[in-house]
Amino acid sequence: MTVQECISYVESHMEVRYATQNGAYRAGRTISNHQGCVNHSVGCAQPKADVFFNSMNKTSAQWGVNAILGDFHTGEGRILVTLDLKARPWGCGAGSKGSWNNTKIQWEVCEPAGHTYAGGTMIAYDVEKNQAYFDRMWKMLVAWNVYCSVKLGYPVSGISDHAESYRAGYGSNHSDMVQWLPKHGKSMDALRTEVQAILENKEDDDMLTYEQWKEYMTKYRQELQDNDCGDWSKEAREWSIRVGLFAGNGTTDDGQPNMMWQDQLSREQAAQLFYRFAKNAGLA
Repeated sequence: MTVQECISYVESHMEVRYATQNGAYRAGRTISNHQGCVNHSVGCAQPKADVFFNSMNKTSAQWGVNAILGDFHTGEGRILVTLDLKARPWGCGAGSKGSWNNTKIQWEVCEPAGHTYAGGTMIAYDVEKNQAYFDRMWKMLVAWNVYCSVKLGYPVSGISDHAESYRAGYGSNHSDMVQWLPKHGKSMDALRTEVQAILENKEDDDMLTYEQWKEYMTKYRQELQDNDCGDWSKEAREWSIRVGLFAGNGTTDDGQPNMMWQDQLSREQAAQLFYRFAKNAGLA
């Protein structure tokens, strides 16, 4: 897949449903400078994302991640965005050097049914039976890692799993996802390699130069940030456009107005905004 294909794939399978009762959500803390991500698998034979959402969406929950990837047993799967992508998760705990909760977005990946665990080891896991499940999961996992690295601007070297967070001294002692990926010939290194190849557009004959890729990523991340808004401001935004207070600045690559909603307002821009409002009210 290309970068744009990954983004389109993710957005077509993504559902935003914040776990508003979760402690990580209610804490309201954010990550100001993302350094990467932590990939988790759930550590039990449960493929349904809703099961984990319901477990997470409680005030008593001691964990909280930004997304849950699941339902690969019924089709291509889906992505539940359970915390804002800038929210600080409760995902990997802490290690001897601190916690990647402070710097890395995190998600859980649902596992197929049919196996059990002894410590961090899968017992009676049927590789052949679960290959189709794993293939669908892997496709989404790669696309989601591409999507988040583009949107949040962290390097591929910042992609990790829970086991790597522990070994690096920034997480609790868990084996995921290394307890699962090698059973299907994959690894975290393979994930990073595939994501890097997509970001560098290596599968295309007309491969972008590094500078072209960097310029594209910067522009695309800015467009995502500029037009990425919460539902709470929808009515106000639509009104401000309707009455002519905001007109945006050109269009994005997909032809949509670039409204720059996340930009800071300069004094000059504020003066223009007040002037437009006064004109509409017949005061200027």
